[in-house]
Formats: sequence, structure tokens, C-alpha cells
Amino acid sequence: MLDLDTSERRAVILDSAFKLFLAYGFRRTTMGDIAAAAGISRPALYLEFKNKADIYREGLMTFVGNTFREVDLLLAKDGPLVERIKDALSAALVIPMRAVAQSPHGAELFEIKHELADDVGHDWNLVLAGSLEKTLASAVAQEQLLLPDGATAADLARLLATCADGIKKKMTDWDQIESDLHLMAELIVRPLIKHG
Repeated sequence: MLDLDTSERRAVILDSAFKLFLAYGFRRTTMGDIAAAAGISRPALYLEFKNKADIYREGLMTFVGNTFREVDLLLAKDGPLVERIKDALSAALVIPMRAVAQSPHGAELFEIKHELADDVGHDWNLVLAGSLEKTLASAVAQEQLLLPDGATAADLARLLATCADGIKKKMTDWDQIESDLHLMAELIVRPLIKHG
């Protein structure tokens, strides 16, 4: 592992740690386990991260960044606006969460997120709203989307992100969550699309 630069080494550590967290849980995974899985010594691991909480937080922030790069790609692709929004909502809220929830230690990992990184969850909603706003503002500028007087793309994006968060928090069935997110996009965005 000596030939990796710091960012590559940290990426390997984060990837190794999250695989262990999913398989064995956060609490049962030790810094020694993470070091061994990453192919480095424990002292080398401590040079990069002071503890598991730091690894978890940075890993979650990396995960959010990767997720929203995918969301932005889905929103920028060609195709009907409502379908792109539905795909982006699935990529932002269902696909990654379903994978964690279905792991043997998903409940523990969600609990740990609230203990160690609740601010990242709040940021998640702000980033989602920002991604949606760019796409909606473009659709308004191209006269594909007609907003009521006084409403802005930022207002619509914030509304969508807030509703999506509420849907996600009130349910445990990921297929139903995805279905309701898609229905929300249909009910809120489709009526605003300019026809003709």
C-alpha cells in the first residue's frame, strides 16, 4: 500500500471500512479489522483517521458526493423532465438507502448516522434540492415548465426535496417509498409542464 497517494489510501480505507460495517456492524468492527482489510498497519490507519467515527463521517460524506454526481448525471440526461426527476429521486433516496437497509446491520448503521453524522443527512436534502433546482431552472428558462406567479425553481426544488424526505421517513417498504416518490413527481411536476 506504500505506493498509493494519501487520497487513494483514504479511499481504500473508507471502502474497506464500509464493507466491514455492512457485514459486521459499526460497533463490532475494530480499527484493527479496518487496517487489515485495507492492507495497512494499525499505526498507518491512525495516521489517516483518529477513530471509527471519523472514518464513518468521511465515508458518508464521500458516499453523498458519489450519489449526487450520479443524481446530477441523471437529471442532465436527455428525456422527459418528470422521468429524469423520478430517476434522480430513486438514485438519491431509494437505491443507496435500500442497500444499507437490507444489509444485516442496516438498522445499526442508520442509528450510527444519527449519532455521528446527522448533519450530513440534513445536507443530503439541501444537496438534493440544489440538484433539482438547477434542472428545474433550466426547464423554466427553456419555457418547458410554467410556474405559478411568484414561485421559483428553488421553491419547487425545496418542496420536492422536503416531500421526498417526508415520504422516506414515514415508510419502511422501499418499493412503496420509490412508488410514492414517483407519484409525487407526477402529481407536482407534470401539471407544470408546458404543452404545445
